Amino acid sequence: MITIPALNNQPSQKVSIDQAMTVAQQLNTQGDSVGAEKIYKLILEAESKHGDAIFFLGMILFKSKKFDEAFTLLKRAVQSHPNVFEFHYNLGLIYESNNQFAQALECYRRVVELEPSGNSHSNLSKNLTDSGQLNEAIEFAREAVQRLPQNQRAIPYNNLASALTLRGEIEQGLENYRLAVAADIENASMHSNYLLASLYLDNPDRGELFQEHKKFGDKFESFIPKMYENPMSAQAKNTQRARADHKVRVGYVSPDFYGHAVGKFIEPILQAHDKSKFEVFCYSDNPHTDNATARMKELVSNWRQVNDLNDEDLARMIQTDGIDILVDLAGHTALNRLCVFIRKPAPIQVTWIGYPNTTGLSRMDYRITDSFADPAGETDQLHTEKLLRLPECFSCFSAPLQSPEIGPLPAMHNGFITIGSFNNFAKITPQVMRVWIDILNRLPRSRLLLKNRSLDNPRLKEFILAQLSKHGADVQRIDLRSPTISVVDHLNSYNMLDIALDSFPYNGTTTTCEALWMGVPVITLEGRSHVSRVGVSQMNNLGLPELIAHNTENYVDITVALANDLPRLAALRSGLRERVRTSPLMNTSRFVKNLEDAYQTIWKKYLAEQRA
Repeated sequence: MITIPALNNQPSQKVSIDQAMTVAQQLNTQGDSVGAEKIYKLILEAESKHGDAIFFLGMILFKSKKFDEAFTLLKRAVQSHPNVFEFHYNLGLIYESNNQFAQALECYRRVVELEPSGNSHSNLSKNLTDSGQLNEAIEFAREAVQRLPQNQRAIPYNNLASALTLRGEIEQGLENYRLAVAADIENASMHSNYLLASLYLDNPDRGELFQEHKKFGDKFESFIPKMYENPMSAQAKNTQRARADHKVRVGYVSPDFYGHAVGKFIEPILQAHDKSKFEVFCYSDNPHTDNATARMKELVSNWRQVNDLNDEDLARMIQTDGIDILVDLAGHTALNRLCVFIRKPAPIQVTWIGYPNTTGLSRMDYRITDSFADPAGETDQLHTEKLLRLPECFSCFSAPLQSPEIGPLPAMHNGFITIGSFNNFAKITPQVMRVWIDILNRLPRSRLLLKNRSLDNPRLKEFILAQLSKHGADVQRIDLRSPTISVVDHLNSYNMLDIALDSFPYNGTTTTCEALWMGVPVITLEGRSHVSRVGVSQMNNLGLPELIAHNTENYVDITVALANDLPRLAALRSGLRERVRTSPLMNTSRFVKNLEDAYQTIWKKYLAEQRA
């Protein structure tokens, strides 16, 4: 027996441990986690190995973000009761929250052994995908599909599609994304995944791609009403008039305010914003933080951590903050909050940086780009947004901290040319493989170096080599490198490359900037839409249009000619960092002035329309 304290106007009483567990569970269900925590602790004082008490107390502490205490308790629960799958599953969640993904995977594997259900297979497949173990992820996702009834297959279809896409099997990935969307028509994230994957297709039909994006907007805008309606009320008009000559409030919404590619491009903007004219807000939608997050928080007086808010509550926060221009930095990428933008919490809404295509939303007013990535008249009709073209480039690159020195041209001491790419493997389509292999064949002693986050798995390396061999490659001349942990080591890897090859139709962005910064010229292929013209923008802003190919044959010819001219290649390498440093790509003050001019223009236009 134990004595539980007075609760809910009831006197303290002696009860059995089973009765105490019942009371604690009732309190927890009613939302009184403090009261439940007290009783679980009393139970453990009396019976230190009571598995359920250990487990439920651990979960309360986990939800209270007392991760260290929760971690200790759930490890105790697993040790005391090694065959209870719920204990392993929740310990896996704790490991995940601490970025200990290998340990989390071991927990989820044990869950599958103890409870081999479709849901456990599906969860394991997702975590295997996140860790780059794509072959196993595909196996477990397919098993999950088989084990679950038709009406519960959306998540495993989505997981299967993600793993297939990352493995470069785009068509199969899209087929499974379509099945996921059909199985859960109200899941915006799955629909976004489908749209993002569609950008990897070889030679996609631009009109069909636009219609697919528009279907997303039409569907979810029919589900979700606007919060901000026009015409404005008289009171709202007076408020906006009163603020017309005051600071414009700009809100940036992103899950990537950390050392992510998007974070690298937005950080210099936050630093250079003119605080006398703009009041900047950041809505950070990711619990993951790092040193880059800390730096960005110092730059912004209005930082909002919003990952625990649902879409409606976040939209109301934005509306309460009085944001004038709300900027989406994610598009259809992971953890996006497009359903917040559908609610229209701000009078002007803009999408930028994170996604190289239209959002498909009629309630997204503008998309920021430039005339190289989106030539006037070429792609305007393929957007639901009005294209807002900045004068030079659509983004600004900041030099990585602790950048290593540029090494000498590798070919000089290797005796052969090394070409390569550090892009996501999903961007390396069969057509890209064939073109790169053609370059290898034209340069008999050359080698191809590929490096990305998927290549730390031996089975996936075997798969990729088999794919390259199928397209005619001599696998003895191909080097597959695993990702490096530190930024310095990653950048140093570029010192192994003589020439970088841009992927197509989905160009690199961060990888291209990094290669150029490290003195490695990048050969890019000009396409007809933004996703395949990022390299065109970058090379033109560098004054290197000769590195832009107009077709695949030209792409091969440019690469081969440069590889056969070592003096030119060495000269280009030695001057490339300074060329990047002095280009519009790194002129932060000028870029932010152009961006702020664009913000001022659309804000004044909006105010004029409201006065009319």
